[in-house]
Amino acid sequence: MGQSASSLDINSGTLNQNTTLVLFTRKQVIDYFLQKCMAKLTALEIKALTTKLNITNLNDASVISHSDLAFLLGILHDKLKDNDLLNPKFGYVVKILYKSFKVLSKFPFLQDYHSENSGLTLKDLILASFFHSGRYKKTLGSEYDYLKLVFISFSYASSSDDEEAPIKEKLTPETKSAIEKPMVAEEYVPGDLENYVIEVVQGAKDEEYNTAHRIKWSTMNQIQSFDEIDVEELVINSHDLVQLFTFFLIIISVPKKKHSLMQQQVINSITKQWDSFEESAISLVRYIDVDLNIGNLKSSSVAYQDFKKGIDNSFDKLFQNGFNSMFKNGLFSSVQAENEPDPGPSDPVKPFNNNNTYPQKKGKQFPKFEESKLVNQASLSLISNCLENIGSDVNISTNNLVKLYRGSESGFSIRSLELKIFKWQAPTLFLVGGKRLKPKTIQNNKRYQQFIQEYPRYFRTSEESKRNWQNDNDYITYAVLVKQPWRASNKRNFGDENTVIISLSPRLDYYKSITNSLKGELIYFNNLGLGLGFGNDQPINKNNIKKYLPGDVSLTVEANLEFAVFRHIANISSNASSYFQKSQQKQVSKEDFEDRFMITDLEVWGVGSTQELEEQRKQWEWEEKQAEARQSVNLKTMNEDRAFLEMVGLVGNNNASGGSV
Repeated sequence: MGQSASSLDINSGTLNQNTTLVLFTRKQVIDYFLQKCMAKLTALEIKALTTKLNITNLNDASVISHSDLAFLLGILHDKLKDNDLLNPKFGYVVKILYKSFKVLSKFPFLQDYHSENSGLTLKDLILASFFHSGRYKKTLGSEYDYLKLVFISFSYASSSDDEEAPIKEKLTPETKSAIEKPMVAEEYVPGDLENYVIEVVQGAKDEEYNTAHRIKWSTMNQIQSFDEIDVEELVINSHDLVQLFTFFLIIISVPKKKHSLMQQQVINSITKQWDSFEESAISLVRYIDVDLNIGNLKSSSVAYQDFKKGIDNSFDKLFQNGFNSMFKNGLFSSVQAENEPDPGPSDPVKPFNNNNTYPQKKGKQFPKFEESKLVNQASLSLISNCLENIGSDVNISTNNLVKLYRGSESGFSIRSLELKIFKWQAPTLFLVGGKRLKPKTIQNNKRYQQFIQEYPRYFRTSEESKRNWQNDNDYITYAVLVKQPWRASNKRNFGDENTVIISLSPRLDYYKSITNSLKGELIYFNNLGLGLGFGNDQPINKNNIKKYLPGDVSLTVEANLEFAVFRHIANISSNASSYFQKSQQKQVSKEDFEDRFMITDLEVWGVGSTQELEEQRKQWEWEEKQAEARQSVNLKTMNEDRAFLEMVGLVGNNNASGGSV
């Protein structure tokens, strides 16, 4: 195994009586950690891997190409297809992911990536999957900072092929020499003469093969310190981050259903809807840094603290959900690619019907989803995952949305809106979009002049109300999740504390309802000439006097559905009512600002039952069980499970010193 720390007179500090400190060489650490990761694979997953790559052993050192990677992750069904032919931007993302996986394959010695120029192997991919599939939690603890590890891998991968990881300032010669490693042959590990003290659970001397499982990996200094990388000095290029966000928004937009349908939806989004998802990705990256825009992405970068706060506050599960989906539905799935024959024996799993296929649900079908100006795959990916992040129990997808009202089809009138949405007795998604009002319109439009006579001014005439991150050409979109049924509320507000306002463009932001004595009564639908309000007090409408009473965080739509104002007043001296929380975005949270826009699109969508989603999820599970059952039959043809594991390199020949696989 290694040398006992006690024999070397190492001060062990306070240890559990069942553990001891042991000295390991660098190569031993690498080999044992690889063993630990490999042992997490199930026999079915191993079989899926070897089948996909047409190999017999996980020790196969063949280099995986970029196209192979896209195939293994379940994105493409043809591993010979050039990713750039599908979409050059997608090909660019695959190259970043490829390098980021190579970074993770060096764990726990992440800085060794600087001395590496070889391609990705299956072992490397398995090491990366150990983290991205969430399996690291049982080994390193659920508190291990996965997001920091992702940032490091993306930062190193974001740099060009002949560069090291991008940093905030240019490296000094001393710092640069400290991280550079000489190029070496594969069998030699840089720094192998170094020794590392790690806490190990005590065991019998003949348990050499079990050493990888007895090491308490979470106590190792290189793991705790991320190999002593100063993450505060690293950055990710903003353009690269937008492309990554685009790709992950596509991946997480696909609900579980028949595998071939999932794959086809991903391919369609990559080939036909990338630009739409990219717009949503730019909105998302502007939650990290509001000053980013399409014109300065390539010349800008994102530092770790901004990345962490932005992701934690807005999309904390974006990467984990996306990676988990790719590894579970692609790399480790036993479901065969659509263009490959199914050579398996007759299915041992009892079929659902005589045709050995999953039965199609009979009866009334949910209306087929058709995209609109405001509601499409990209905007729904942004909305649904924002709702998930804030803990909403409402699931939104193309499978459970039904269009109730669209202004361009039914007419922009409060009466038409009322007729279309009042009968819906389930949650709704209210969306309004339009162009930011320009000074000329503000000064000359008579209908707008009438509106501002009724809507109280916050900024003085002499003040500049527009912030430097607001542009005259902005297209502004807000969405509001309303859980209660709509009703006329000319005297008293309605709603509950689950209402949330989401800014979709030109930047992502969200505003959660405040828990207070008002119990979320923060919505009004006034059909007597004062429109709709979210976060407002009841407007005044008596004695020929009409006056809006906007809250400090509020969205107001005037009665003709022509103008709208979103107001965010962070000033604590404001006398306005508070129904929604202030922004959590670091640059905006303390800003007073307004978005005033002329409405061009207004839509309300009903959120239907999740029954359709459940049916598709069951179909996904059924396919998985069918494929796993076929693989199980193949495994049973072998004498013993151990013989199979030896074939794929997990056990056998592991008793040698160093524990190499």
